[in-house]
Amino acid sequence: MKNGRRILSLLLAALMLAGAVSCSGGGNGLTDDPAGKPEVTSDAGIPAVTADDPEEPQGNGRSEVKDSLPDDLDFGGATLHFYTRGGDRDTLMEFEAEELNGEVVNDAVYARNLAAQERLNIVMDLILADVNIHGGTNSQIQKSVASGANDYDLLGNGMYSMMSLTMENILLPMNELPYLDFSAPWYNQAFLEQTNFNGHNYTVMGEIGQTMISGAFVMFFNKTLFDTFYNGEVNLYQIVNEGEWTIDKMTSLCEPVYQDANGNGTPDEGDIFGHYFTNTDTLGADSFYGAARVEYLKKGDDGTWFFNATCDRMFTFTEKMHKLLFEGTNTLRLPYNNDQIMDTMKADQTIFVTWMLSGIDLLRDMESDFGILPMPKLDTAQEKYAEYVHDASSSFSIPVTEPDAAMVAAFLEAMSAESFRTVTPAYFETALKAKYSRDSETSQMLDIIVDGIYLDIGYIFGGSLNSPIGKIRSLLASARSCENAASSLAKNEKVTMKSLEKLLEKYEGIK
Repeated sequence: MKNGRRILSLLLAALMLAGAVSCSGGGNGLTDDPAGKPEVTSDAGIPAVTADDPEEPQGNGRSEVKDSLPDDLDFGGATLHFYTRGGDRDTLMEFEAEELNGEVVNDAVYARNLAAQERLNIVMDLILADVNIHGGTNSQIQKSVASGANDYDLLGNGMYSMMSLTMENILLPMNELPYLDFSAPWYNQAFLEQTNFNGHNYTVMGEIGQTMISGAFVMFFNKTLFDTFYNGEVNLYQIVNEGEWTIDKMTSLCEPVYQDANGNGTPDEGDIFGHYFTNTDTLGADSFYGAARVEYLKKGDDGTWFFNATCDRMFTFTEKMHKLLFEGTNTLRLPYNNDQIMDTMKADQTIFVTWMLSGIDLLRDMESDFGILPMPKLDTAQEKYAEYVHDASSSFSIPVTEPDAAMVAAFLEAMSAESFRTVTPAYFETALKAKYSRDSETSQMLDIIVDGIYLDIGYIFGGSLNSPIGKIRSLLASARSCENAASSLAKNEKVTMKSLEKLLEKYEGIK
């Protein structure tokens, strides 16, 4: 990984195409101003990606979707300093592509970067911080803005970190800037809705940041082990398509799987289980909780926020998770996490494990076949599948020190639109070809996953709201914590609502 400023070449233009590809309730309420909220047409606002032609990643209709940028924009060769993360593979592959190398995502990123620069006559100076997917760049951004320097024109940062900056009055409100079309499908509509205060959005998330998709939580499964156990008579893809993929369904499929493979008479590592889940606080809790769409904090029809963590839906969720994680022999729980999260599945000891979609990279040496499913719904009454994305997936902002916000807005729009048209299809092509056959079922699952990407205020502003997701992680870390969910969650109401009140007051004070 190389640090420092990168002036991407404007040469090789002719090669560009080679790289392309409820609980409801009341009381204890707080209100923010709903005026100016962007219209929300779906949770993610992202049309499905379908691979019509196995050899052509753009065979999905995306390449034909136009943006609203004027054709005659020309910024005279101005240099745009783009400061973002690049400390690991997940963040580095979002924007770093110095040349065409035949790797489909790299070449699509290269083509996207080049196309946006040439279209607007802008030179992108890519400045990569040595920060990984779990981190943010707040201190450097704060230092730059405080100095009054124009070090950076466009900022990329972990969502969780960027949200704290939005309350410091150092980021421009973006809704009134020219060229940005927040109704376009390359922006995440759920994120825009949840982060809009008094008609303003200070940061955006969308397909310009590949981590929005690679960071989506999904359910991986050992297809070979599952088909062997069920003799090919149970079709998980069909269960998903029929809307029957729920926590209860998953539990029922795990219950008969256990085998004392190591012969020691004790359910432990070396035996065969239906499910693997880390035995400490883990992102796995984020994935199941987000999929259940409980909403720790909820807004009523009148715009009033209320504490929703003690609603019936929450306790239904914890009861179902208790059965899956702690009752019988459904789940193997060990400290394996992060890069080791897939180890028991790779060793044919467990069928199901949840992780970010980027976990595909951990399965490249897996001998058995595997598949990908959306996270299970809470129950069949839930209208659609839902997927949280990692709370440090990238979002993008413009600092208040920016002297030419219109130029930066145009560049953000161009990069976002071109990402939608080329980079996302390229990434999905890679995912589809990663290890298993490129069949229509896999394509359908990825369509469902992307369509279900959503975020809520408790997850987005976790650091400012007494860490709602941290409480959920703790609940699912042990059987006793899960059983005591009602009392432990109720204890957090006062401090959480006070934190929300302070958060809304900060936004009221932003000029």
